[in-house]
Amino acid sequence: MLELAIPGHETELERLHDLGTTGFFLGFGLRYGEPDFFLNRYPKVWTDIYEAENYFFGDPVAVWTIARTGMMRWSANHFPDPRGIMERAAEHGLAYGATFVVKVRSKRSFLSLARPDRELTDDEMDLLLSKLTTWAQLFARAKVALSEAERDALKLLQHGHRQSEAADLLGISVSGLKARLDGAQKKLGATNTTSAVSQAIRLRLI
Repeated sequence: MLELAIPGHETELERLHDLGTTGFFLGFGLRYGEPDFFLNRYPKVWTDIYEAENYFFGDPVAVWTIARTGMMRWSANHFPDPRGIMERAAEHGLAYGATFVVKVRSKRSFLSLARPDRELTDDEMDLLLSKLTTWAQLFARAKVALSEAERDALKLLQHGHRQSEAADLLGISVSGLKARLDGAQKKLGATNTTSAVSQAIRLRLI
C-alpha cells in the first residue's frame, strides 16, 4: 500500500531518514483508534519504553496530532507534559523534532521526525508538509480504489473459500474471479492473492 501512496517510496523514506536522523513515525487514515497504515522508524529501545510506560496517554505530541493540523516544532508545542515524556525522549536522541498533520476525507495523516542535534529549518518544514499533503491524498485515493467486485472476491477468500467455490458463489467463471483478484492485487501493491487479502484486511477494506 505504501507504494501507491508514496511514489518512489524507498527513496522518499531515505530522505525522511536524512532529515529525521533519529527516526520518524508516519501514519495515514487516522480517525478513531489506530490509523489505516503506519510506519514506525523510531529507535526500538524508545518504542519499547513508550509502549511499556503507556506514554501515548499524556504525550503532548500525540495530543497535538489529534487536535491540530498543519506543522509544529516540538519546542513550540504548548500542550502540557506532566509525565516528562519529551525530556525522556531527548535522552534517546529525540531532542529536536517536528510533527505534520493533514486531513483528507475526515481522516488524519501525520508525520513526526526527530533528530538529536538541531531544529528543522523553515524550508525543511515546508517541504515535509507538502510531501505529507501529497501522500495523504494519494493514500485516500488508493484506499477507495478497490471496486465492489474486487472486494467481494477478496472477502470470499478471506472466509476460506477456494477460488472455484468463490467463483460459483459470485456466479462467474474462475478466470473472471482471477481477473478481479489480479486487479485488487495490483491496486494494493501485493505480490500474490494471499498478500492482497492480508493487505485489504489490515487496511479495513474488507
